[in-house]
Amino acid sequence: MLLPSENSFRAFRQLFRDCLSPLHDALECDAIFRMVVEDCLGRPWSHQLLDERFTESDINRISPLLEQLIAGRPVQYVLGQADFMGMRLRVDGRVLIPRPETEELCGIILQENPKEKPLRVLDIGTGSGCIPIALKVNAPVWQVSAVDVDSGALELAQSNAVANNAEVTFFQRDILAAEYLPGSYDIIVSNPPYVAEHERDTLMEHVVVHEPHLALFVPDTDTLLFYRVIARLAKDALIAGGKLYFEINERFGEETLLLVESMGFSEARLLSDLSGKHRFVSATLVQGLVR
Repeated sequence: MLLPSENSFRAFRQLFRDCLSPLHDALECDAIFRMVVEDCLGRPWSHQLLDERFTESDINRISPLLEQLIAGRPVQYVLGQADFMGMRLRVDGRVLIPRPETEELCGIILQENPKEKPLRVLDIGTGSGCIPIALKVNAPVWQVSAVDVDSGALELAQSNAVANNAEVTFFQRDILAAEYLPGSYDIIVSNPPYVAEHERDTLMEHVVVHEPHLALFVPDTDTLLFYRVIARLAKDALIAGGKLYFEINERFGEETLLLVESMGFSEARLLSDLSGKHRFVSATLVQGLVR
């Protein structure tokens, strides 16, 4: 069991810094420490906690968590939860850990579409369910559905929807083998696999080792595979004026934009995230289904 010389919060914070510095910088170490403390104590972090001491029960819980973190396991998987747009979501190795960029995507959708109208929304490749749950929580009158190929991911997403009081319809489907989408929609959104196999070495080791490859990688020979398939299906499922939103690989931003335009979508835009990286594409289907 890893223990500092004393049981103070300050001493444990330094222990986290010392043990995790090969994997994270000091700010990240402190953020991980705060997450572990909040989980252990069941209350929000405050700087005043640094003057307190852990009980023996606290230490018995924290020490094995630290050992997992030292082994490179992401803190969200260690704790079994992640924060997303003010919500607490369960996560494990069946799904990707929700990213801040995906929060930005949800924010764009909510900002650009009327939240008071009962829009029909579909999320493709839902994983933890972060996108449809966030949209439903923030636009309760929207009719939100989500699809994923993996039954384990759907089970987890459903539990997250229940925990956050979000009425979302989930169903299983291999989108690459689908001939059509079950319904008509005002909005279709997807954050599909988009990391090319040759980019594997550019990812952090803990991502490659611990997060599901099914949700990460696409073949080098067809990096836009999911965008092409989803855009094709969306053309037959969106109403006239319906919106398509993608989270994308910044390296293929222009290519993704041109693909969407070539498939008959209008008002295509390449949008940047808060870091200035090309991260999203949105487009409108002018000639779509009539509601």
